Amino acid sequence: MRRTRTLGLCLSAALALAVVPAGSASASGPEPPGKEIIEINCEGTPVTVAAPGSEHAQGTAQIVGAKGHGTPVTVVVNITDLNTGEVVVSETHTKGNGNAHPNQATTQCSLPVFEGEASEVFGTELPEGVAGTDIVRVAVEVDVVTKP
Repeated sequence: MRRTRTLGLCLSAALALAVVPAGSASASGPEPPGKEIIEINCEGTPVTVAAPGSEHAQGTAQIVGAKGHGTPVTVVVNITDLNTGEVVVSETHTKGNGNAHPNQATTQCSLPVFEGEASEVFGTELPEGVAGTDIVRVAVEVDVVTKP
């Protein structure tokens, strides 16, 4: 399902965000095998990461052009129908049922994942009140524990 793949990529991408100082991330060569290059934003700083391409990826993404990685602790996925302004799907995923890394500082990262027709995200299984041609935005916010 497309939504599952989107969530997996978001989880992976959000991991590494916070450990990069402003201006230090830059693309360096071709995409590594089995990884996808994704642009994210951590506390106002744009960051490029190489994230595992698996649709169930929850592991570490590496920062491109700098040393560092991170671990997602909490991930919130919101899908908003831009025609009505209503959030039609909101999912929160916590690592370790909320008990993972409880004493470590986190950095908040976000990434807009997709904006387009609802049918591209949901296929034919649309949420109630959403038409396939409605424009939706998938956005992800992630709390990340970072490591150099």
